[in-house]
Amino acid sequence: MQTDPFMQGLFPQLGLTPTESCNTNNGCGFKMTPDPAYGEGYLWTYPVNPYFSITIYHLKFYREMYYRYHHPAMLVISLSSPSVAKAVTDTNSNQKEQLLGYFLPDGEHEQKIPADCSIDNVGIAFTPKFYKSRLGSLYERDFSDLPQIATLMDGTVNIPTVAAILREIASYTPIVGTSELFYEAKVLELIANLIEWHIRESHAPFAKSICDSDKEAIHRLNHFLQQHYCESLDIHSLAKMCQMSKSKLSELYRSIYGTTIIEYVTNLRIEYAKELLANSAYQIKEISAIIGYAQQSTFTYIFKEKTGMTPRDYRKISQRK
Repeated sequence: MQTDPFMQGLFPQLGLTPTESCNTNNGCGFKMTPDPAYGEGYLWTYPVNPYFSITIYHLKFYREMYYRYHHPAMLVISLSSPSVAKAVTDTNSNQKEQLLGYFLPDGEHEQKIPADCSIDNVGIAFTPKFYKSRLGSLYERDFSDLPQIATLMDGTVNIPTVAAILREIASYTPIVGTSELFYEAKVLELIANLIEWHIRESHAPFAKSICDSDKEAIHRLNHFLQQHYCESLDIHSLAKMCQMSKSKLSELYRSIYGTTIIEYVTNLRIEYAKELLANSAYQIKEISAIIGYAQQSTFTYIFKEKTGMTPRDYRKISQRK
């Protein structure tokens, strides 16, 4: 069984023990579960190579847990539940999923986990060698500023492309022999999107010149989309809601969030479809209607464009996990 030496000191303190190591995710990484008397859920971690590891967990403990362990220097980028975000950044946000970037220096780390608090996370932990030397050897760029860029993600920043990549990592079923290629490709894609976002934020004069009232209107719209993405939406009604023209709305939204409204809504729908395919008994036609597509053929086409497989194939794979 592959183990992550950086986290071994953490597991006993949380009462986590190995389970189904040979059959979990096709033998890639290892899965831990808590004693049923103390909690529920699981933690899965996979040291992909000497430069980074993937960790996914969905846990709840029935009593307050405290842990303290030694961790080498790591840069972490994750998509996390509010409880994780608050523990890491001490910020409050009402977003269901929050993008985090934080640096763990070499040394002792300690944390408390409140009782009956759901903690959900998909994260990538990078060694300093990854961005100080490994990336630079592959591409003609100095990546030593990656920690400074990543730590701008404090739970309040919305970068849809980065969040979508982390969701893809969370939903992927690794296969021995190809999983390393998949994770490396997704990590590079994530870093490219993160740097592009930072460049836009730093150098786009239009974005910086947006007045506060327009910014607030776009942020309210984005929150509305997160709550109503399964409904029938049209740009005319959204523009009327924001009290601006359709062209201005489209331009402002792309400038602030780095994606289009349609693309953002589509990504939310597909992620919800994945959840329903994996965890419900709804027929595919029903799922299509639930997430806002009147025609199953349209849903199937878009789902395959986004995931590389049909909804039926995705359901078969996800239910084998």
